[in-house]
Amino acid sequence: MPPEQADPVSQMMNLILSYCRSQALGTVARLGIPDLLKEGAKTADELAEATHSDPDYLFRMLRALASEGIFDAVGDRSFALTPLAEALSDEHPQSLRWLAASMNDEAHWQPWSKAHDVVVEGRSQSANVLGAPIWEHLQGEPEQAERFGRAMSNMSRQAIAGIAAHYDFSRFLRVVDVGGSHGTLVLDLLEKYPEMQATVLDLPPVVETGRTMVEDHPHASRIEFVAGSFFEEIPAGADAYLLKHILHDWPDEECLRILRAIRKAIPADGTLLVFDSLLVPEAPPWAVWLDVHMMVLLDGKERSPDEFSALFAKAGFELTKAQPIPAPVAIIEARPV
Repeated sequence: MPPEQADPVSQMMNLILSYCRSQALGTVARLGIPDLLKEGAKTADELAEATHSDPDYLFRMLRALASEGIFDAVGDRSFALTPLAEALSDEHPQSLRWLAASMNDEAHWQPWSKAHDVVVEGRSQSANVLGAPIWEHLQGEPEQAERFGRAMSNMSRQAIAGIAAHYDFSRFLRVVDVGGSHGTLVLDLLEKYPEMQATVLDLPPVVETGRTMVEDHPHASRIEFVAGSFFEEIPAGADAYLLKHILHDWPDEECLRILRAIRKAIPADGTLLVFDSLLVPEAPPWAVWLDVHMMVLLDGKERSPDEFSALFAKAGFELTKAQPIPAPVAIIEARPV
């Protein structure tokens, strides 16, 4: 019986087991199962051999995912792609493969074991669970850090089409992507705007990976990677400063440190562009769940237009635009005052 036709108790049972689905999706994403199925259906035994997995355990996981329509069970122990599963393929233009993998790594997952304590105490428990704040934890876990970087690149690709279609960057000759990870966002902007130069600021390990990933890119000469902390010093003098999925990681106090560092670097006629979810009545359900995820993980939050306006005012900016777009982010624009 489809979940929407089930009785309330069955629906609740389905919801209680939702975390199992999330971990299963992360597992098949890490194994690359959707990419192995792009040429057609394969048996669980064939997939297990290709991924060095246990065939019976893999079969049972794929069977469970097929019951949700994520894969198509096409015969005895055989599975094929569905449009849902294709979204976890590396070749999908809006791939979510590495987002699924990273969101189910311990850095994102284990803090949720203390969700009760987060709500009762009013603060994230990540540092207690992981043994260090999440960013320090990732620095000590290079494989998780790499998956997280790839996840951010996935999210960038999700966002870029909407951003580029709804915002004109042509007046900017130099942009700084603050916390820009591997440079996915600015590389797409460089493709569209041939006069633009870009700087990506991020932590040293992220910058090192980013340089390696883009060294053969046709626009590599127009992008500079700078290692540093966005709490301390921001490269000065750019026309626009970009913050994509950065402010939602932090409570207001830390956001003000980031924004004030940008305020010192930005010229009087510069533009601040924030790309985060916008909590408005028409926001999709995942946006409010992402808000809760940021709360559990980092004491961060998604914000409403009024909350952005108040935050900017404290840092010396004025909100000039808060525009929802058909993308995982909104366009939130501010100018220095």
